[in-house]
Amino acid sequence: MEKEDTVSDLSIRKIEQSIEDRKHLHLSFLKNVKTYKPFLEVEEKAFADGALAKKTKELMALSISIVTKCEPCMEWHLDQALQAGATDEEIYETIDVAIEMGGGQAGAYARFVLKAMAYFKEQREMVKGR
Repeated sequence: MEKEDTVSDLSIRKIEQSIEDRKHLHLSFLKNVKTYKPFLEVEEKAFADGALAKKTKELMALSISIVTKCEPCMEWHLDQALQAGATDEEIYETIDVAIEMGGGQAGAYARFVLKAMAYFKEQREMVKGR
């Protein structure tokens, strides 16, 4: 069995597929989905630093993503939170809040977040090593 901080091949494929789908379909959505561009504008405004820092907002969105069982959302908001400087401890506390709000199902879906966190750490280490 793998160590806790190692990501399985299946998890890697799932995370990378989510990232690839978002990148690949972005232009198609912009061209064909009337609500997509306005949504991106709302997202940009909603996550901008204000009374709450972007990191805090991304952690809030991560918690909501866990409760709503949206794995692509979990992957995105986790990555954004990490890029905004979120620590492991902050991610774990975010998971605590999600589990309190969403119960056992949120706990089960939060496992994906831990796998994605290990994935993003591995990716960042590989970039540093170049």
